[in-house]
Amino acid sequence: MKIPIFLRNLLQSNNYWNKNSVEFEKANEYLEKLFPGELRQDATGQYIEPEYDMTYEQFLTAQKKLDDDIQNAIQEAEVEENGISIDFSQFVEVEEEIDVRVLMPWGDIQNEKLIVYTLSVPDDSDTEPEGSQTVWVWYGVHDELLCPICRKIIGKIFTNETDIPKFPIHPNCRCWIEERELDNNGKPISSKVYKGQKPDNKTDKNETQDMKMSDNGVNILKRFEGSVKLGGKHVIYDDKTGKPVNTNEPLPKGATIGYGHLVKSGEYFRNGISETKATELLRSDIATAERAVRDNITVPLSQNQFDALTSLAYNIGTKNFADSTVVKYINNPDLKDTTYPTLESAWKTWNKSGGYVMTGLSNRRNEEWNMFNN
Repeated sequence: MKIPIFLRNLLQSNNYWNKNSVEFEKANEYLEKLFPGELRQDATGQYIEPEYDMTYEQFLTAQKKLDDDIQNAIQEAEVEENGISIDFSQFVEVEEEIDVRVLMPWGDIQNEKLIVYTLSVPDDSDTEPEGSQTVWVWYGVHDELLCPICRKIIGKIFTNETDIPKFPIHPNCRCWIEERELDNNGKPISSKVYKGQKPDNKTDKNETQDMKMSDNGVNILKRFEGSVKLGGKHVIYDDKTGKPVNTNEPLPKGATIGYGHLVKSGEYFRNGISETKATELLRSDIATAERAVRDNITVPLSQNQFDALTSLAYNIGTKNFADSTVVKYINNPDLKDTTYPTLESAWKTWNKSGGYVMTGLSNRRNEEWNMFNN
């Protein structure tokens, strides 16, 4: 377990043993945030290292607390000076990446990182507008309603105000222009909306961040994963052979129940489980894939698109998904890739196992692609 340097210093300070001290209060606050219920001391005061640092649910909770801390810091720092609203989010920096071992929903222990942020606001002397420059950046919403004309200029930076195209370009245009003031080093000093009404990105982001796989998507995923039932109940089966496991036999490696749920130590399903329980397990298992989609896709998604991407991430693994050309294409439709010239080709290349094309995986990629395009 890696305890952050600032926290280790607090724990090793003489004042930490004084329960009324600031050090004791601050150390315990971060212990509860980063290692909730997992960090314990023995009789000598030494910390006992557990097999894992936190469960996946605790990991998400801890990261949310850290994210909330920096958001609160930004809100407290927000000021308005001379009619210009300063975007303090540009001053957010990563203070530390904390390595933690996370117990995943399927029983594996996986190395993850908790990100601690800090707000590094420069002194007034650093933000003097002497030698400053104003530029204008064109923004738009990436979705199926985006017209080809807008697509070509999204992200374009204009250094002369007279070069900015007439706005809006067409009726119902959802683009907007940001006016940025840069210092003599090209670093943003301030920004504001120049023309038009900026869409509520915060709402879009929250909608995406709150998305989960729909019931329809789960039902399709159930068909992909398959199951083994006897007497109307889901029973444990060998994932390699697909055959039920005798209730009197030891569980083989890869013992599975429901819709692809690997049986973990301490789980008892010898008597089988209901359809409701099988669905509950599947919902729990796909939580990691859902988070991978939310964390890596930066544009708004429709429900069917989110479902298809979750199915892909669940099948190929979250790391493969995060590094995939699929993610790059969706976030940047103008991407040029010589290996996979289209999003469809990047998606359907995930049809191999052991270097061989598998018919089942090819069929699954085709159905996911159709789901993505509705």
